[in-house]
Amino acid sequence: MKDLDKLKYWYENLSPESLEQIDTFYTEQSFFKDPFNEFYSRDKIKGIFKDMFNKLESPSFVFIDLIDSNEASFITWDFKFLVKGKEFVIHGSTHLKWESGRIYYHRDYWDVGEEVLLKIPFLRRLYGSFRKKLAH
Repeated sequence: MKDLDKLKYWYENLSPESLEQIDTFYTEQSFFKDPFNEFYSRDKIKGIFKDMFNKLESPSFVFIDLIDSNEASFITWDFKFLVKGKEFVIHGSTHLKWESGRIYYHRDYWDVGEEVLLKIPFLRRLYGSFRKKLAH
């Protein structure tokens, strides 16, 4: 049986050490998709988190809302981190599907334009002019 409280605690306290507990939460061939990645592999999910800890300062997740049914969960979250001492926050959501108490489907939804591109000065201008052309 899935345990959302344990999953929430694990994510909100994720560290390079606690990452070793990923087997508790994900099946071996878990599907993962976000704006940059798509694959079937718990080891690759673990690799994304390892990379996150290597590249970012103080990364952390905060769960905001959680909607749950028997076979699926939907979570809204904030991902906070520092780059050269400056804080960034990405607002997003995740759709999870469960099998025998573990996640076999993990799909992240977040807006790369708003959450990343608009925070980089040169790209903000470029992306902003592109958005204006598309707006009604």
